Amino acid sequence: MAIRGSATPSSTPAFGPAPSLRRARRRWSIVVTILVIAGAVTATTLVQLGVISTAHGLALRPSAPPRPVVPPSVTLAFAGPVADVPPASPITVSVAHGTLTALTVAPLAGGAAVAGHLRGGTWLPIAPLAWATTYRVAATAAAVGHGSGGRPPAPVTVVRNFTTPPAPLAMMSLVPNISPYNGEQVGWGAVFVLQFPNAIPAAGQADILAALHVSMSIPEPGRWRWFTPSELHFRPEHFWPVGERVTLEGDLNGLTILGHRLVGSQFTSAFTVVDDHLTVISAVTDRELVYNNGRLIQNFPVSLGKPGFPTISGTLVVLSKAPSVFMNSATIGFPGLYAQDVYYDVAISTDGYYIHDASWDVYDHGVANVSHGCVEQNPADAVWFYNFSVPGDVVEISGTGLPAGEVNGEADWNIPWAQY
Repeated sequence: MAIRGSATPSSTPAFGPAPSLRRARRRWSIVVTILVIAGAVTATTLVQLGVISTAHGLALRPSAPPRPVVPPSVTLAFAGPVADVPPASPITVSVAHGTLTALTVAPLAGGAAVAGHLRGGTWLPIAPLAWATTYRVAATAAAVGHGSGGRPPAPVTVVRNFTTPPAPLAMMSLVPNISPYNGEQVGWGAVFVLQFPNAIPAAGQADILAALHVSMSIPEPGRWRWFTPSELHFRPEHFWPVGERVTLEGDLNGLTILGHRLVGSQFTSAFTVVDDHLTVISAVTDRELVYNNGRLIQNFPVSLGKPGFPTISGTLVVLSKAPSVFMNSATIGFPGLYAQDVYYDVAISTDGYYIHDASWDVYDHGVANVSHGCVEQNPADAVWFYNFSVPGDVVEISGTGLPAGEVNGEADWNIPWAQY
């Protein structure tokens, strides 16, 4: 009887592994079993060791090559277009396949890096960045793991530029004083007069004109004209028709004027034309003819300016009226000539020209020109005319030799329409 485990030529099986190979496998099985029981290895470890199962037991195979390490990628995001990034806004940093190792923000023109905090992929400056400045942000990321040959891939740095907007402008309100006042009833020669508290530069004047709108119940051609950098007028081509309602709307909000951004600068005003009073005064005849709706209703004797003190000539309008005005010749450069209260004053200029009561020289009215520039009336005539007149009434004066000026509310109807 053959000894168990002995080998003789007659006992060798025709198929299957040779006895030496079976013994090697048996030894590996014992080792693996011991390691698994002891918890020294796991299935993953066995795979890494190249130990696999086959139909005939365990066998060894070569380890798989390490996976290649993907280089890191860095993405930077800003709180707005790169040409208009708010100075105190965050910069978001996203890293894929790696770890962020450095981030710097510095002025593109040169200078120290900006101090900031980086938390959870968000960078914030400690203090807001400067206005109207271009910055460069550089973010560097390193790969995780090692590449072929045991060396990690090179770090990746992404650089982007961004610009902060100009500093916001200081804000102010710009609302003009408007004449006629809102709701006023006026004569057919009334014009809108806007008086601004500041002189407006040329570029600002164009912006203001674009922000104004005039509407009319009876459409008429109309134009604006700047008489001074702070005074703007609007008039129609011809005198307004009676019954016309004219509305002005202005919205200057958002405009940049005088280095400020305008806020609280909306306004509206409207007037209604209630008559077509016309007063015609001649320095040659010393008469004042008053027409109402084309019909002559009064013919008064008057006195105009004497030599050296001429009254203005031209097509004027009643600007305002007052029951009493203190008149002092010192205000026109001639102190000592007069200083007294004068009554029933109808202003036809902002430069001191009035149609008023002159009880002290009634005998000259209709005969001679003896005033210091105003149109003098008899007391009773002055009261009547004062009560009859409304702002916007038309007054035509001729024969004095002194044309109305470009300012003082005198020029609107003396400038040809083509030049207005």
